[in-house]
Amino acid sequence: MRNEKTLLTVFEELKNAIVECDENRLDEIISDDYQGFGLYGTIENKEIILQTFKPGSIELTKYTTSNIQCEVYNDLGIISGKGTIEGVYGENKFQHEVLFTDIFKVVNDKWRYYKSQVTEIATT
Repeated sequence: MRNEKTLLTVFEELKNAIVECDENRLDEIISDDYQGFGLYGTIENKEIILQTFKPGSIELTKYTTSNIQCEVYNDLGIISGKGTIEGVYGENKFQHEVLFTDIFKVVNDKWRYYKSQVTEIATT
């Protein structure tokens, strides 16, 4: 359970739940004490993530990751890499190239999304 392969599987499930705006799956994957720093430096918690990615709230047209690095230290796992996200939120279209670091922890013998930080990078 506490290996890179399983952690990467949960990471992919998280990405799919975000794209599909699957509130139930997000609720399962995100730790109750989740806290992250969003694209604009805002502090996010589980409630904010669930609200943002509820059905009808946001539509993602692209969400890809690359240059993934994955490490596991006992009950903590770290995934970092580069991401591209595009879509529509309300009436606003967006496109971002980002670097991210996501930390997962084992809760009740399952990986849970615990901390995150996203930084926009300049595109040329």
